Amino acid sequence: MSFAGGSPGLNAVQALIEAQGAFPAIADKDWAAAASLIVKKLLTSAGQTAESLIALRKAVGTSIFDTQLKTLSHHQAKQLARRLDKSAPDLEVSTARAAIAHILTLLVPAIPEPAAIDPVTDDIAAEPETVTGPLPEPETAEAETATAGDGDTPPSPPVAPNPYFGRKSFRTG
Repeated sequence: MSFAGGSPGLNAVQALIEAQGAFPAIADKDWAAAASLIVKKLLTSAGQTAESLIALRKAVGTSIFDTQLKTLSHHQAKQLARRLDKSAPDLEVSTARAAIAHILTLLVPAIPEPAAIDPVTDDIAAEPETVTGPLPEPETAEAETATAGDGDTPPSPPVAPNPYFGRKSFRTG
């Protein structure tokens, strides 16, 4: 789209970026505001996928992306969540915050498990070791009472009731 015979918007933005040194009056916060406008437009436009939004967040940074995501209205956030996950339950997108939280969980890239480091050689193993068999049981209260009875640390005092008794307790007359 062209206004009054000028260059299209993308060409104008590219020209500003290329001539950035010639315009010292444009502060970083102004560039961030321009990026925020574009991010908001992309978040509310159709055709976005989780991969495209991950690339967008990586391109502009998490602070600008998350700020603009949080400014979406309930309807916009719900639409975006439905576009990204058509099978999202109604409870997951019932409010703006819930929809944004659901969107953020969809945008978490699959993180591969870190390779295990061999403590003897300090080398990274090819595959992380997995534990097979039954999991060890968590420590029970018996272990806690046994350590408390050793005399190393005194038992914690009982919790005192709330000293505020209401409005009447402050009356003096």
